[in-house]
Amino acid sequence: MRDRSDQNIAEQLKTEIESELSRAGLLFRVFARAKSHESIQSKLSRKSYGTIENERKMQDLYGVRIALYFPDDSDLAQRLLKSKFEYDECSSTIDLPTDATFGPTRSNLIFRLPKSIMNQSTTLQTEARIDGTFEVQFRTVFSEGWHEIDHDLRYRCKNDWNNHKDLNRAMNGFIATLETCDWAVTKLFDDLAWRHYKAKEWLPMLRTKFRLRWQSQDINHDLENLLNMDNDFSKSLFKVDRQELLAKILESKIDLPINPSNLVYLSNFFFIHSEHMSKITPRPVTDELENCDK
Repeated sequence: MRDRSDQNIAEQLKTEIESELSRAGLLFRVFARAKSHESIQSKLSRKSYGTIENERKMQDLYGVRIALYFPDDSDLAQRLLKSKFEYDECSSTIDLPTDATFGPTRSNLIFRLPKSIMNQSTTLQTEARIDGTFEVQFRTVFSEGWHEIDHDLRYRCKNDWNNHKDLNRAMNGFIATLETCDWAVTKLFDDLAWRHYKAKEWLPMLRTKFRLRWQSQDINHDLENLLNMDNDFSKSLFKVDRQELLAKILESKIDLPINPSNLVYLSNFFFIHSEHMSKITPRPVTDELENCDK
């Protein structure tokens, strides 16, 4: 049974995180939960939290999973959350992949709950062995299903897998395959963007190059004409690094809708610096760019 106040907090965290990721236009799904009373008591007993043997507190009363469409968005999503919530680096777990073995790599980050949210929790007010934190796990949509199976049927049932090293290795091999699929899909969209660029199909090129959730699908007519006529500009636009552009947008706190035209204006502002493009950039966009921290 779950405490209603805790479930409400989990939903509140989910809503705030979705809003932050949507601001950047990332493609994702978010899942959130609060531990049930039974799960809390089981983990407190199993891990001996708040005792002489283990003075640490339980930190995942609230858990959030972010399943991103593309693996290269994980760093951006983490940066967004670190700028919004207080990050507990010492308690977080980030695995670095190695070239010698394959298996799951974790990106499990711990954040402090805002006081306004923490004060709503009945559980935190009555259980001193639980920390006022929440855990966020970053995954891709491909790996999400594997992690759920692994957690419920391997992590929780470790004895079932004793003396079965070959099957353990096979299970790890599945996540290696899914990781390869993640990067293969990303590469596929890069290749598709290149084909659209060569065909001067600007809207499809922008969609497949930047891989974002647009707030509108239209492209400015003057902008499209310039792309058709100015080969140097269109070439420079295609060469803009997606990750660098999105990082610039996040750092500068620019408040513009995520759409194809604005991505071109932003690319020009940060990287290309074309006078022709600057002249056809709408005044509201120009005003926002002039006020940002470049």
